[in-house]
Parts: sequence; structure tokens; C-alpha cells
Amino acid sequence: MKLEASQRPPEPECPACGKTLSYMDTEISSGAFRTQAASMPQIPIYYYDCEGCATCWKFGTKLLPDPIRQILR
Repeated sequence: MKLEASQRPPEPECPACGKTLSYMDTEISSGAFRTQAASMPQIPIYYYDCEGCATCWKFGTKLLPDPIRQILR
């Protein structure tokens, strides 16, 4: 789901190149890839792309690379 800028954190800087990341999407998830994921706390996961170095990132509790979206991109 796409959120308005007022409903999400400001776009962070890309850790790889320093450019401002572009917001792409938000998903409510635990961020886990396990069967227990449904019982874990659900938080918003914000997805970003970097137009500078063409990397994909996700932000839940901290900014991390997103290899799955990177492969799909």
C-alpha cells in the first residue's frame, strides 16, 4: 500500500551512495520468513529504491538491504 508522505517517515539517505531514497511501498509484516511470522508483532515495512546506485532498501526498525526486491528490479 502506498502511503502519503505525512503518514510515513521521511526518505532516508542511501547508505551505499548518499542520495535520498525514493519511497516505493509499505507492507504490514513481521519481516520474518517463517511459519511463526503470523504470531510475531506486525509492523510497517517501508520499501525504498535508490536512483543513484540502483539498490533497494527496506526500513522496519532499521534500514536494511532488500535482496528480494533487488533481484526483481
